[in-house]
Amino acid sequence: MEDIKKAYEELGLEPFASKGLVEQRYDQALRKHRARTKQAALGQTLPDDGFDFDKITAAYRAILDYETKQYTEAFEQEEYGKYKKMAGQAKKLDHFWRYYKIHTFVAIGLVIALIYGIVAFIDRQEEKRYLASLPPIDLSISFIGNYFDTTDDKNFETTNEKFLTDFPEFQRVVTEMIYVPDDPSMQYAYLQKAMVMLMTETPDLYIADEAMKDWTFQQAGMYIELDNVESLSHLVDSKYAVKGAVQEDNEPIGPEHVYMIDLTESDLAKDLPIAHTKLLVGIRANAPNAEKALQFIEHYAATLPSEQ
Repeated sequence: MEDIKKAYEELGLEPFASKGLVEQRYDQALRKHRARTKQAALGQTLPDDGFDFDKITAAYRAILDYETKQYTEAFEQEEYGKYKKMAGQAKKLDHFWRYYKIHTFVAIGLVIALIYGIVAFIDRQEEKRYLASLPPIDLSISFIGNYFDTTDDKNFETTNEKFLTDFPEFQRVVTEMIYVPDDPSMQYAYLQKAMVMLMTETPDLYIADEAMKDWTFQQAGMYIELDNVESLSHLVDSKYAVKGAVQEDNEPIGPEHVYMIDLTESDLAKDLPIAHTKLLVGIRANAPNAEKALQFIEHYAATLPSEQ
C-alpha cells in the first residue's frame, strides 16, 4: 500500500486521486518529456528541475496495475460472492472451463497463424528475389498533403516513368504518397499516420502542399537548409524560395532559412499524373541520395518562369 501511495506522490497527487486526475497529470508529464526531447535534439540546455519521466511512467503503470487489481477483485466478489463458502470452488470450475475453451481457440489460431506465416514467408522470399533483381534506387520521393494519383497505376508507375524520362541517367525512382486532406476536422488520423512515416521512412525528397509545408516545419531538423547552395543562390530572394523557421507549439524557435523551392510552375508539373495545388520541394536532412535530390531541384528550378 505504501508503494501505491508513493506512486501517487510521484505524480504530485493525493493518494488514490481520481483516474481522471492521474491521466491528466501523466499527459502533462508526457508533453513535457516530448518538449524536452525536442530541446535536446536542438542542442538546448535542459533545466535541472528533477524531472524524471522514467520514474513518472513507472508510477503511472503501478497505479494502473493497482486499479486493475481492485477492479478484478470487485468483479470476482460480484461474480462468485453469491456462492459464499463455495466461492473458491465455483471460481476454479469457471476458470477450468475457460482455460480449456481458450486453449481450443488458441490451437485453432495457431494453425491459422502457421498457414498465414508460411504463405507470408513465401511471399517475402518472392518479393526479396524481385527487389534483388532491380537496380539500386537513385531517388525516393514522398508526396505529403492533399495529393492523389489520377491513374490506375500500382506503385506510381506513370509518375516514376515521368521522372525517368526527365532524368535519363537515373535507373530507378521510387514514389510514395502520404495523403492528408485539406479539411482540418479530418486531418488528425492522417497526421498521426504521417508522423509514423516521417519517423520510420527516409525518402530523399518531400513534395508538400501549403498546409503540409507549415506542418513539416514543426518537425525539428527535417529539411536541409538551401540558403547557401550555390546552384540555387539566384532563387533565395525570389518568390520561389519557401522560407520558414523550425517551430515548437506553432512558435518559431530559430532563424528563418530557405528549406524548400516552389516548383509548381516548373516542368515538374508537366505531365505529372498527380492532382495537386502546390509542389513545394525540400530535401530531407538525412537523405540517402542528397546529391541526386539536389539535382532534381536544380533541373526543375531551371525551368521556372523568370520573375518580371
